[in-house]
Amino acid sequence: MSSSRAVGSRLLSVSIVSGPSVSALLQKVGATETKRRLGLLTSAKTERNRFIVQQLSSSHEGHLPDPAQIVEQIIAISNQGGVDHLFIECDPETPAFAFASLFVPQENAAIRLTDVAHLTSTVLAIEPATLLEALVQRREVDSVDSPCLIAEQLEFVDNVVLDGRSDDPSFTLARAIALTLNPRAQVSQLSQETPKKLLDAGASFDFAAALDGAGWRKLIDSEQASPSRQDNVTAFAYRARKPFHPERFWNLLQGGFPGVFRVKGFFWLATRMDLVGGLNLAGSESHYATAGEWWAARDEHARQSEMPQRTRKEWREPFGDRRQAIAFMGINLDAGKLTAELDACLLNDSEMTAGEHGWAEFPDPFPSWSTHHHHHDDHCEHDHEHEHECENGDCHHDH
Repeated sequence: MSSSRAVGSRLLSVSIVSGPSVSALLQKVGATETKRRLGLLTSAKTERNRFIVQQLSSSHEGHLPDPAQIVEQIIAISNQGGVDHLFIECDPETPAFAFASLFVPQENAAIRLTDVAHLTSTVLAIEPATLLEALVQRREVDSVDSPCLIAEQLEFVDNVVLDGRSDDPSFTLARAIALTLNPRAQVSQLSQETPKKLLDAGASFDFAAALDGAGWRKLIDSEQASPSRQDNVTAFAYRARKPFHPERFWNLLQGGFPGVFRVKGFFWLATRMDLVGGLNLAGSESHYATAGEWWAARDEHARQSEMPQRTRKEWREPFGDRRQAIAFMGINLDAGKLTAELDACLLNDSEMTAGEHGWAEFPDPFPSWSTHHHHHDDHCEHDHEHEHECENGDCHHDH
């Protein structure tokens, strides 16, 4: 199948839409936009008024879309020229990240999607009450995606559409939470103006900026020491250059963090000198798993030839890039109290003098981590793809 279009022809504009309120969003777009021809790729068995609907290709398992077939579908739609703007609707199993990654140019690819289509926006549509139920009130809601997946979607997309009244207090709080999770996002109310914003062919989704622009990443990369505040939402980064005593840190995690709706980052356990700990908490859901290997655990040649510049800036002897770098976000959060609790989990002076051989004897209640075949590079793009899944039983839910 050819991926080329006629010289001078415009690229097909594409939006990726997701979230519990995606149906309301598409209904608003269909009811408002009357001039452009709208296409929709979806796995839902439903008709959408004003949309030319095609079913997403599925893999042989029957529920996960096949990337190569989806690329072929989009190219075919573009070449046929019957659609001015294409919407791709995510199902609960497939986050916006998965579809957006198809638009990242691949070296030596036989078919280049970017030759025929242009990703203009990624969108999460959600009711304020649903967002608060999942992340703040920590409720188990059957109809809602996992809290970690909702948080990760909020952190990745460039448009968050809140399906609710702007004068409702829940709208104000949900907006503050969304902007704390994703400072680069456009957060707006679902209204008559929404379709105009999403159908802007001149807009462009920046995949790299989405990976680097999440609130948690900005916090741990920033040199700012004081907490940031937006309405009643507080966010701060915890940093330290000592390892955690695994038992004390585990006990703190099991007690939960009152008022905290999001925790994301990397941690260092005294008993696991080689492996980076990855912490991913949203609402009632939390995961602790390896996020790869510390660069300090690799040989000198690998560090000299492959270590990213951002890691070189973080390097401190004698432990290299090993450190605590964890972002916390919560409602009316007492950052000082939480920092003191985390500090109490660090090795004290006498424990530090025991050295690595002594630390290996500490009790460690964390489940075993399997070693991944990648190395921690302070980017961890894989987080967006995998961290909402439970790994090796390292998944914990509060009830």
